[in-house]
Amino acid sequence: MERNSLTHEAGILVVDDEIEMCRTLREILEGEGYRVVTAGSGKEGLGFLSRFRFELVICDIVMPDLGGFDLLSRVPPDVPVVMITAYASIETARKAFKRGVRDYLVKPFTSSELLLVVGQNISGERTDADKTSAAGELAVQNRQLRKILREMERFAPTDVPILIEGESGVGKELLANRIHALSERRDAPFIKINCAAIPDSLLESELFGHEKGAFTGAFESKNGIFETANGGTILLDEIGDMPHFLQAKILRVLQEFRFAKVGGRKEIHSDVRLLASTNRKLDELIREGKFREDLYHRINGVRVMIPPLRERTDDIGMLADLFVREYCVKYRTSFQGVLPETVDCLLTYKWPGNVRELKHVMERAVILANGRAIAPRHLPDNVTDFIEPHAESADEIIGTIERFKNGHIRALVLEALRACNGNRSEAAIRLNVSRKTLYNWMKRLDIKSEFA
Repeated sequence: MERNSLTHEAGILVVDDEIEMCRTLREILEGEGYRVVTAGSGKEGLGFLSRFRFELVICDIVMPDLGGFDLLSRVPPDVPVVMITAYASIETARKAFKRGVRDYLVKPFTSSELLLVVGQNISGERTDADKTSAAGELAVQNRQLRKILREMERFAPTDVPILIEGESGVGKELLANRIHALSERRDAPFIKINCAAIPDSLLESELFGHEKGAFTGAFESKNGIFETANGGTILLDEIGDMPHFLQAKILRVLQEFRFAKVGGRKEIHSDVRLLASTNRKLDELIREGKFREDLYHRINGVRVMIPPLRERTDDIGMLADLFVREYCVKYRTSFQGVLPETVDCLLTYKWPGNVRELKHVMERAVILANGRAIAPRHLPDNVTDFIEPHAESADEIIGTIERFKNGHIRALVLEALRACNGNRSEAAIRLNVSRKTLYNWMKRLDIKSEFA
């Protein structure tokens, strides 16, 4: 990413009790020309706020001495606040937005996500063009995808619903982030929910909220995302996995702009812009009776299909370079680039996990290279050993593809389970799949329950 020479007099205050996080955010932001002040505790941050005027405050929620929400009450009302946390939940997001938080980042987040949020919240000379360039993972060379992004920039300022289709890992959520950032609702909440990651029995409550006593365990009233995001944008991720009985309720909200909580009778108005994404073929689900055709036409104001990475190989080298730079900053190591023979390996491989898989591979490579140029030996064996199967039989081709696919799925599942300390529900969310899919993968790939 090209460095911005712009200097901000007021600057940004970063408050986090993790010193390494403060240091990383400072490096990223100062690299873009921002003036940054860091505080290692809520009380220290409060001291800076009492003496200086800032354009933006980035603050952790959970801190031992003075928490983020307590600090929030001391920030001048005209100064935007971005909360960061490692403990993501819709309830936390709801509480944050209710208290006036402008934006919300979940650890671990990328430098691209950070710069996008900062760019759309800070004042000064950074324009929509800066915000757009901050979405680094969507900075592309592929002609087809560039055309798609230009079209989305034209639709972003409108309220037309957009359906984003594509394989898992191609960047559907990143495109949704970009659309919201360029929309007229960019200063209002943007809430995402993965329809495949939440049990059917809880999804209705997450969407619409519930009244006290509506069901067993409903000890208090709760707002859903259609109420919390009023005036903003909602992304229904993996909408193809939404249970059929909820599809009718979603359709009613989109048609009448009102709904009732679970167990409630009061009609609640909701003015939201809807984005939806899926890696499934909705037309096939409609023929099978699993997805409502009327809802499909309602969410399909504009339909966009993000091509898989194997169909846009001209982006692979650029994305690999971007990810290597990003992780060199994260792991505080020098950037020596990616060797040409390494790029050749990346171009040969077919990337069943798309951009998400490439990103994991380059993070692994940066760690193994330890400040050296990224060489083929720093890549996983299945990437360097991949050979285009021209002369093989159909059965051999299928077998080869399945082995590579299973090897990558196994690696991704193990990584997610380790990152989530064996919590399968959290791992499923991290992998962007349903818990049932995760369980099936573990069984099929003989992943033992040592992480459970």
